[in-house]
Amino acid sequence: MDKKSSEKNNPGTIDFQKLYAFKPEDLILDITNSSYSNMAYVQVSHRDVSIDFLEMPGIRKEGKNVVKGTRIYMSHAAAQKLAESLSNLLDKVHSDGEMETYTPTTACSIESPGNKKIK
Repeated sequence: MDKKSSEKNNPGTIDFQKLYAFKPEDLILDITNSSYSNMAYVQVSHRDVSIDFLEMPGIRKEGKNVVKGTRIYMSHAAAQKLAESLSNLLDKVHSDGEMETYTPTTACSIESPGNKKIK
C-alpha cells in the first residue's frame, strides 16, 4: 500500500480545542437577531436542553392566539453554566437593590363592592 492510499484511510486526529482557540481580543460578536421575551419554556432531554423564549401574550389572528418565540438548543454543560451565571448575576443585582421584584402569592385577595375581602 502506498503512502497516499494509507493517508486517505487514516484521517488522523483533530484537536478541537486548538482549532477553536482564540485570544479574547480576536473575538468579534455578530448578533444578527434580538428579541424581547417575558416568558421561557424549558425542556430537558437526555441529549440537550431547549429553551423557548416567548413574547406573551401574543397576537390574535383568525381566532387563535399566535405567540412569537425563539428556540435555543444547548448542551447540558452550557445550560448549567447559563443557569449559574444568571443566578449569580440576579442575586447581585437584587442585593444591590437594582432589580424589579416579583413576589408570587398563593392566593389573591380582592375587595368586593361591599368592602369584604374575597380570597
